[in-house]
Amino acid sequence: MSLRLACVFALVFTAAGGGVAVAGEPPDDKDQGSQDQTIQKLLERVQALERQVAALEQARAPQPGQALPAEPQPTQSAIAIAPEPAPQQTPSDDATPPDAGSRFNFHGYADAGFLRNVDGTQTKKFDLGEIDLFGTERLSPRLTALMELVFETDDQQQVARVPVNVERLLLQYRGNDFFNVDIGSYRTAVGYYSTAYLRGAWLQTAISRPKMFTFEDQGGFLPLHAVGVSINGRIPSGDLNLHYVVEGGSSRNYGDTEGFLEDFSFNRATNLAVYSQPRGAPGLEIGFSTYHDLFSPAAGIGLDRSVWMVHVVYVQGRVEFLNEGMRIGLSDGSLGSGTGLGFYSQIAYRIASSWKPYARVEYLNAYGTGAINTATARQYVPWKTVYTGGVRYDLTDSVALKFELGQESDYLRPSYISAAVQLAFTF
Repeated sequence: MSLRLACVFALVFTAAGGGVAVAGEPPDDKDQGSQDQTIQKLLERVQALERQVAALEQARAPQPGQALPAEPQPTQSAIAIAPEPAPQQTPSDDATPPDAGSRFNFHGYADAGFLRNVDGTQTKKFDLGEIDLFGTERLSPRLTALMELVFETDDQQQVARVPVNVERLLLQYRGNDFFNVDIGSYRTAVGYYSTAYLRGAWLQTAISRPKMFTFEDQGGFLPLHAVGVSINGRIPSGDLNLHYVVEGGSSRNYGDTEGFLEDFSFNRATNLAVYSQPRGAPGLEIGFSTYHDLFSPAAGIGLDRSVWMVHVVYVQGRVEFLNEGMRIGLSDGSLGSGTGLGFYSQIAYRIASSWKPYARVEYLNAYGTGAINTATARQYVPWKTVYTGGVRYDLTDSVALKFELGQESDYLRPSYISAAVQLAFTF
């Protein structure tokens, strides 16, 4: 009916407009006849339009026995249906998730700086750090390919020869909150720090990593990488918000320090991690992991290696408080056994929009029996205590300038003080 009235009003105003145009003069008979014809045509047009409108309304009316169309249901907001954050062992999904509208996602991290006495040898040098390239390709709604490549420019021995490290290469299946699978080369869920931060220096607050999380190819003793399968997800647990990680594969056997031969064999490795992110305490995470593999510190020697880790961390707002404890054991029926007990604690607080001072303390005690005696164990893990302090200043959202001082005490040499300045950025 509204369409019909609109048509009538439009035609009436049109006719009225014609009359107004000549209102100042009395119409003659010829003009009067012409106007009568025009009005008659307009009335006929109105009647035709009314018939068309009636036909349309009849067509739209529901026929007997025909159900009315259902009312559209209101859609849930994106927040209401957003999934839980991805488990900590897949930082790619937490720190740099793929864009919803893009199949390919790419990030890069790099750094450069000045080092003084960082290795206890009175070295002073400008240093080009690592270049970390991280990319994902969404193959389907549930499948993603992930690759992380590291150009280790800090280990460059000759000009134009830069070691390239395949840090991660994964095919990821994301089924639901409770079951996800990563296949390929992955970061082991041993502790918190290794999986919380990618290799790029820009991502972490400090310049240096905790000593226990030194990478294998740089002399670290923890198994931070493996090739195989990693399964993770949530555990139905209410407000405890528990997560699990189950991993099985071959360890990257790069664990080596000065004085030991290298054996680059790949050995069986298993890992189980469980952690809680309580809903009532945002930013808090409490968890543990237990890792086992066969470790070869030298050719022809195979030791059973076990690593137990526990962590309590709180990262929320301006506060960053990281705490991890570790026990590593190496054993062989005929060679004896070695044990390492250690921990680190790091606290940082953002005092302004850009300034973030931090401090960290670390400790490790290594000892052993038999052929893996205390002296041998401490040669394998030479450091004892490390004290670190510094400040991070964020120049922009993508560039950070860091200053750091440290003091390290080792079992095999006198303690020393180091200093470093670093410019880290992402692109």
